[in-house]
Amino acid sequence: MTTTESTAVVLLSHGSRDPRAAYVVGELVLAVAAGTRMTVRAAYLDFAAPHPRVALRQLAADGFTSVRVVPLLFAPGYHLTHDVPMAVAASGVTEQVDISVAPPLLAGGRRQRELLLRALAERLRQAGADGRVDALVLASAGSSSQKARLCVESLARDLERAHGIPVEPAFASAGTRSPTQALEALSKRGIRRAAVASLFVAPGRLTDSVVAACPDLSVADPLGVNPAFVELLVVQARALSRTT
Repeated sequence: MTTTESTAVVLLSHGSRDPRAAYVVGELVLAVAAGTRMTVRAAYLDFAAPHPRVALRQLAADGFTSVRVVPLLFAPGYHLTHDVPMAVAASGVTEQVDISVAPPLLAGGRRQRELLLRALAERLRQAGADGRVDALVLASAGSSSQKARLCVESLARDLERAHGIPVEPAFASAGTRSPTQALEALSKRGIRRAAVASLFVAPGRLTDSVVAACPDLSVADPLGVNPAFVELLVVQARALSRTT
C-alpha cells in the first residue's frame, strides 16, 4: 500500500488483557482520525498487538514520511522515558520517517489541562456526582516515578480550584496512597459525601479495583471517548514539533 498523505498518528496505549481496553482504544482511533483528518492507528506496549515498533514499520512501508506518536499515558514514567524511545529505535525506520512523540497528557500546555479538567468534570456529572458532593478522590494507575506522582498531585490541586472542594489523589497500583487510604484521610477531615474522579483512559483491572474499593460512592467512568478528552488527543496529535 502507498499513500499520498505524509503524516500519520499512532495512539500508543500501555495495553491490557481486558478486551474492554482495546475496544475503547479502537473508538479513540476513529474519533481522533475524524478530528485530525489524518490516518490514525493504535499500538500497544504490552498485552496486545501491534507493538509500536511494528506499527511504525508498517506506516513506513505504507509511504508515510512523518509520524506523531501520542501516548495514552498521563504522567512521565518508565514507559515514556525508556519503553517508548526503545520502541522507536527498534522500529529501524527513523532514517526514513520523522517520528515525534507527544508529551504525557499531564505535561501539555494550558489548553490540554483545561480539556482534561473538563473531561473529568463531565464524567463526574454523568456518574451523579452533583453539588451534594463535598470532596473528591482523584484515582489513577500510579507509578514508581516520583515525578509522575507529583503530576497527579498537581492535577488534584487544579481539581480543587475548579470544584471548590478538597481533592485527594489516590493510586490503584504503585504509589503512596490507595483509594481506601484517600477516603480514610477525607473521613478524618469530616468528609462524608465524596465521589471519585477516574484518571484512566479505559476500563480494566485497575478501574475495577477502584470501584471495589469505593462502595456506595459515585465513581466516574474512564475518560474514553468523552468529547473533551478526544479534543485533547487531537491537540496532542496536531502539535507536530519534535520533542526531545
